[in-house]
Amino acid sequence: MDMGPTVLSMAGVPIPDHFQGKAFLGPEKIQPREFVCGARDRLDNCNEMIRTVRDERYRYIRNFLPHRPYGSFYPDGGFFREVPIEGTPEHAFWDTSCLPGEQKIHDPDGVFLMPVPESYSKYLIWQDSKPFEELYDLNEDPEAVENLAGNPEYETITDRMRNTLFAWMIETRDLGVIDETELIVRAAAYGGVNYEVGAHCQNYERILETADLTRLGEEGRVMLIERLDDPDSAVRYWAVTGLISFDGDDAIMQKLTQLVNDESLSVGLAAGDALCRFEQPEKATAAFTRALESDILWARCRAGANLSYYGRQTLAKMKMLIPALETALNNPSSYGEYDQDMNTLIPPIRNFFIHSRDGIVGEWVLKRAIRRIDLA
Repeated sequence: MDMGPTVLSMAGVPIPDHFQGKAFLGPEKIQPREFVCGARDRLDNCNEMIRTVRDERYRYIRNFLPHRPYGSFYPDGGFFREVPIEGTPEHAFWDTSCLPGEQKIHDPDGVFLMPVPESYSKYLIWQDSKPFEELYDLNEDPEAVENLAGNPEYETITDRMRNTLFAWMIETRDLGVIDETELIVRAAAYGGVNYEVGAHCQNYERILETADLTRLGEEGRVMLIERLDDPDSAVRYWAVTGLISFDGDDAIMQKLTQLVNDESLSVGLAAGDALCRFEQPEKATAAFTRALESDILWARCRAGANLSYYGRQTLAKMKMLIPALETALNNPSSYGEYDQDMNTLIPPIRNFFIHSRDGIVGEWVLKRAIRRIDLA
């Protein structure tokens, strides 16, 4: 974020007031920051939302989707199991949980190292979920291995770092709190400009507060249930998503079944994901079908990506989705009414759009989901 203002400063060009970054070189250089924030959102096929802040000594991390593993391609059964014998149905299904083809040997998530020694289980990168929060003393632990979040001795520091991070998110109107599909839908009111969605969001603090409720335990669970009926779809999305981190009861299952048909694609798909994780996939198919039929590429991507993470038992009950997946595979649209004419784009941008649609969403997500359902 600081690179743009820094280049302008070095070139002697005035920095526009709306720039959020600051120059660290040149005549408009500012004093060193007291803290630096960072973010990770969707990585190719895998939706994600991680935010971090660090000062001179500590790094704090907030994992807003703790049910997602750090590995974006997470092998069936985890990293510590033996790889099924090649040539068996078990191996064929397992193979679809990894990067396709020869890319597997370059997999940054480490599938090529399997089975990973059990002694590695203490490292978060190999686990099937993430903690809500992480805190590391980088003076004493420069490799960031010992998570101090939850340690009463560091409660004050954890609270300070969290408050600093959330203040930055509110100040910059961090759009990660609005699901990708929902963001595209809302941006339509502003000519497709995402920035304007955050600038005009009147209840940003409430959306962020809802996204943070999971770390509060039972108190947070009660509030999440109450917010399933919130008038704002972004709040409902986080209420549904947050409940994935808890056990589901009959009342929650009933409410999630209703939310599958929510007017918001993002909320409906989140409800469908939750139902599948609670082992009730037969109640979720309407949400997946609707998303797969959408002209928004990232709705189709999210539906296919969610499907590709489920196990055989769940996917065996979802074979009726194959026609919708095949239709989605042949849908050329990316942004509905705001689709670009590919012939008007410069080659690098055109290639980016085509690779996103046909490579990431087509090959890595939709075809993968079809094959996994077939093999289930």
